[in-house]
Amino acid sequence: MKHAIIVGFGLAGFHYALELQKNNKDFLIISNEGEGASRNAGGVFNPTVLKRFTMSWRGNEFFDQATSTYRYFEKTYKTKVFHKTPINYYFNNLSDHNNWIVASHKSGLDHFLSPQIINIADEGLKAEFGYAKLKNVGKLDINKALEEFIKRLDLKSYSSKVFDYGKLKLLDNKVKYMGVEAKHIIFCEGFQLRKNPWFSYLPLIGSKGEFLHIKTKKLSQKKIIKSGLFVVPIQTDLFWVGSNFDRKDKTSKPTKSGKDWILSKLKRLLDFPFEVVDHKAAIRPTVQDRRPLLGSHPKEKNLYVFNGLGTRGVLTGPLLAKWMYRFVVEKKKLPSEVAIERFETYFSYPKKQDV
Repeated sequence: MKHAIIVGFGLAGFHYALELQKNNKDFLIISNEGEGASRNAGGVFNPTVLKRFTMSWRGNEFFDQATSTYRYFEKTYKTKVFHKTPINYYFNNLSDHNNWIVASHKSGLDHFLSPQIINIADEGLKAEFGYAKLKNVGKLDINKALEEFIKRLDLKSYSSKVFDYGKLKLLDNKVKYMGVEAKHIIFCEGFQLRKNPWFSYLPLIGSKGEFLHIKTKKLSQKKIIKSGLFVVPIQTDLFWVGSNFDRKDKTSKPTKSGKDWILSKLKRLLDFPFEVVDHKAAIRPTVQDRRPLLGSHPKEKNLYVFNGLGTRGVLTGPLLAKWMYRFVVEKKKLPSEVAIERFETYFSYPKKQDV
């Protein structure tokens, strides 16, 4: 019998499987990849909130765990997927200068925000109000990390088929799916959780993000740019550019309006021509209160959810996976901010008939 079945293999599924692997627990991953947001993300690793020049929620904790986890993965798998790459943050107005400098001297933030304001932009970039640098940040090559992990799994540990909810059998102290028995099943499906018959009650709102791949020789491969959007190097002369937020459109179809919005932002920044080689979209698994969804089903205690990592999954995934493992295996309580019990009133129990 397997320890767990993991449904979905984006960042949530990857980190939970890695946590199980560290603890010598066997598992079966079932994922057809589909339209998941993780494989379409830029992979930016940054614990600060650049809109307000503050630390993100539990930013230092997530940063420390993520850094050690990615170093562990690289050492174990003998591959390079985690890149310390500075972010050049371009200001929108002069009043941001003072706010940035003040923030850069605060404890915690001083590890990431360099206080110097630079008024001369790199060649080919427009910087009317100058820019500043974020240090100790970077990017994760998400696709490479996921592919390297899968590459080491045997046929009994990974299936690329679509998960069929109707074929899952809930038994005493275990579950059974297509002949495979396991102690637990953990759903890491991203926005597809909305179709899950056990966890669709959770307020997973989702936000659509569109992005471009552009080709140019004019941009540096050694830095990330943030100027209303991110410009992230992904290959030689190839850059990920995105993304917008659309909370109304729940399709993963790219739109002309989304592309035009990204291009308008990009042309304000770049003073040279570039080639658009791809345009895609995905739905991020964002939650009503902007916190992840971790926990067990209110009635079926062998069914678990690990979802809602949203835009900061690269940063938060490793520590969230550790919390999830301790909850499932060691029966430790989850932090209240992420536990799905906070949405207990959203769950409708079947009404009992009077006898």
